[in-house]
Amino acid sequence: MMKRRRLLVLAIVTAATLIVAAELVVAHPRTSPAYAYRIEVSGLVENKLVLSLDQLRSKPNETVTAELICVSGHSYGTHTWTGVRLSSLLKEAGAQSGAVKIAFNATDDYSTDLTMQDAMRDDVMVAFLEDGFPFRERTRLVVPGEYGYKWITNIVSIQALDFDYKGTYESGGYADDASIENG
Repeated sequence: MMKRRRLLVLAIVTAATLIVAAELVVAHPRTSPAYAYRIEVSGLVENKLVLSLDQLRSKPNETVTAELICVSGHSYGTHTWTGVRLSSLLKEAGAQSGAVKIAFNATDDYSTDLTMQDAMRDDVMVAFLEDGFPFRERTRLVVPGEYGYKWITNIVSIQALDFDYKGTYESGGYADDASIENG
């Protein structure tokens, strides 16, 4: 009798675990371990780039110290971010002179944008380390001096565009200029 009860409990736990695991893979295919994470730099560029996280990490790294602040005013602290300058990626891809906006899309379909002028700043980067350690998200756009809705995570697409693209928050009424000074 005792063996049968243990077996039944094990079967229920195992079935529940399989169901939960299956739901996670189906609900979040881009975050499952089997998903081959890539960042694509495209749009108005001479040479489309498709980079794995390892390829991104192998590029010349920069470090910037910046505070991440939510539009509500809540600070997530000042951290040291390490990554690749966005301007370097855009130059490598050969962003064309007609591009006025850079659009970013994430694994969860969130999007944001920067003007070409902001995208070319030396302190704007696609980061993969926070305070020297990899973070849960594979990548984060670091935009010092701008509110957190510009700091998109898990970037899969960077597009150079010739029109005034608005991201998720921006198209919902938030300022396209997310400058904390102007907030």
